Amino acid sequence: MITFIIIVVVLVLAIFGLVKFIDKKVDSKVKPVISIVLWIVSAVFGYLIYQSIQAPIQFDKLKEKRYQAAVNKMIDIKAVQMAYKSINGKYCDNLDTLITFIENEKFTILERKDTSVVDEERNRAFGLNVGADGVGGYYKDIVKVKEIGKVSIKDSLFKESDRYKRLNLVKVDGLEAKIELKSGFITRNDAKVPVFEAKLVKEDLLKDQDQSLVKREKNVVSVDGINGEFIQLGSLEEVSMSGNWPKKYGNNE
Repeated sequence: MITFIIIVVVLVLAIFGLVKFIDKKVDSKVKPVISIVLWIVSAVFGYLIYQSIQAPIQFDKLKEKRYQAAVNKMIDIKAVQMAYKSINGKYCDNLDTLITFIENEKFTILERKDTSVVDEERNRAFGLNVGADGVGGYYKDIVKVKEIGKVSIKDSLFKESDRYKRLNLVKVDGLEAKIELKSGFITRNDAKVPVFEAKLVKEDLLKDQDQSLVKREKNVVSVDGINGEFIQLGSLEEVSMSGNWPKKYGNNE
């Protein structure tokens, strides 16, 4: 791209030089025609320069729009996976299983209340008694948990939307990009810890764009960009629920 810009600039300068040369050396009858042709050529090259500058700007705007759609999907996947793990003790790697889970399972709504009760064991150890008026002896703080109802996963996470049926597919600007979903376990402190990873190839969202710009994007290293070749949530190698996108696209923790 930079090489192209340099070539165009050199050509435009050469044309301006020719215009000056013609103005001095060429016959006055032919001069107007040649000058007009050269000015038209200059205008064309000027337009090409403008386009070469605008192309990366337009690419970045389109890229961010498509990345946003992908990140929104990743955030949905994270919410569903957390719900799935809270009930099943592990993450899921199958979309059909997740759809069934969303449509049929329910969250249990619990009420937690802090209270104090007599610490009978400690009182017994110290030979203490609690009087009828409740005075004396030791007390301990506890949390009482009471189930007060249930709410469906679908209503809680997606309300009236059916977008959960396409959790592994990003559709934007006529393109479709598939999210690869994997899950498993890793060992930490002699315990098996569930993990999952959702990954989308950035190039799949940009396959209709200038491939030189796509190549640059795959190698980007930036605080404000999504580095690397993938948009990724979670990891199969470490305990993580983080996404690799900057916060301008949404929560990545």
